[in-house]
Amino acid sequence: MTLPRTPSFRLDGKRALVTGASRGIGLGCAVALAEAGAHVVLAARGADALAAAVAEMQALGLSAEWQAVDITDTAAISAVLDQIGPVDILCNSAGLARHSPALATQEADFDAVMAINVKAAYFLAQAVAARMTGAA
Repeated sequence: MTLPRTPSFRLDGKRALVTGASRGIGLGCAVALAEAGAHVVLAARGADALAAAVAEMQALGLSAEWQAVDITDTAAISAVLDQIGPVDILCNSAGLARHSPALATQEADFDAVMAINVKAAYFLAQAVAARMTGAA
């Protein structure tokens, strides 16, 4: 078997928004999309990590910018989407884990995880889809 190499497709002229892009899977997605030719907007809460990631990407000739934003703040997300313009691709990679045994899970931890992993992901996808379809 021969595995495909990244990128195995081209995204020239496309704009991508990647959340959770300051590290981990989100950063990996942002780099892969940029390597495929997309202009990538990296989004996360930490401005310093985002700025460093974008600087490294740009040093490699990749097209990227960053936006520090808390994706649980729907008004802030709407403002970012209005600022960055049309998005063709959304990689909803922001996430949170607070590990504990099920019987020890605290309500505040459960709420924090659900706020990012479910609610914020849903409403971000909704906002991007509304702009993609002209419904916004």
